[in-house]
Amino acid sequence: MTRWGYLLLGGMLLSCRDQSAAPIRIVLGPSPGDEVTLTPRASLAEYIEISASETTLLLTFTSAARSCDSAPDPAKDSVGLSVRIVLPEGEKLAPGSIPLLASTEAPKGAYATSTVKLNGQRRELLPGGSVELRALDLNPLGSVEGMLKLEFPGDISHPATRVSGHFVAYFCRVSRLR
Repeated sequence: MTRWGYLLLGGMLLSCRDQSAAPIRIVLGPSPGDEVTLTPRASLAEYIEISASETTLLLTFTSAARSCDSAPDPAKDSVGLSVRIVLPEGEKLAPGSIPLLASTEAPKGAYATSTVKLNGQRRELLPGGSVELRALDLNPLGSVEGMLKLEFPGDISHPATRVSGHFVAYFCRVSRLR
């Protein structure tokens, strides 16, 4: 292959990086207005060592274009999904399955919480299912890849919810304690 061929192929690969986001299916209730397929225009990740006893991975998927330093889109029709993975003291971020718990539960290990923005409202997802991390590159230009399998079966007070799909999020920020 010629030098121009390699340059063209490299340019095509770089241009596809932000445009190849897989759709994420979100179902927050039984009505048609509670369902959406989010094709992220921004898939961002932040890895933050908060203290010696807590490390957090933040994943943000939005229907609006967004950079690492910009604020979330306040538009009512934008769709967003945020996932927070918390690792307790001594636990390192690695591929594996992390359960979705309520933010008020007292976990014994790593856990995730998640919030969806749909129709201008934010809703915290109820516990159920997991975030499966499949590949992880913690370099500043790295990414995290996995599957969302968040599912609450519903109860007498709350409708069933489901968020599912493959994701690749690119790191904006990797902050480690020294």
